[in-house]
Amino acid sequence: MKILDTIVLVGAMNPDDKYHKTAIGHLRAVQSGGKVYVPTSSLTEFDLVMRSREYTETEIGETWTALAPLIDRKVVVTTPTAHLAAAGMRSQGLTYFDSLIAALAKEMEAVVVTRDPKISRHVGTEW
Repeated sequence: MKILDTIVLVGAMNPDDKYHKTAIGHLRAVQSGGKVYVPTSSLTEFDLVMRSREYTETEIGETWTALAPLIDRKVVVTTPTAHLAAAGMRSQGLTYFDSLIAALAKEMEAVVVTRDPKISRHVGTEW
């Protein structure tokens, strides 16, 4: 089982990102019916990234409209026990959202699709 880090969403939605094609491939894996999922925490962080980059509400809406069919219902919820585990990971240097993704991956026995070396110190990763 695999879960996608926010970096996949950012890369997939930005054609100028040097990892765009790879990120699109990871999103297509979600559609393929395999065991690839998007955590709710990745969706929330992605929305915050767009807002921090001053996307307009129209641009944000257009982005979600493009992204929604790629993800469909392949979303996993960050559980209360993952939040508890994430708190411990933050004390070891992970950021808030990275800790949520890593903790959920541990709980689900999943690999995180990411290029983030900090996450790889806590769980299995691949790109």
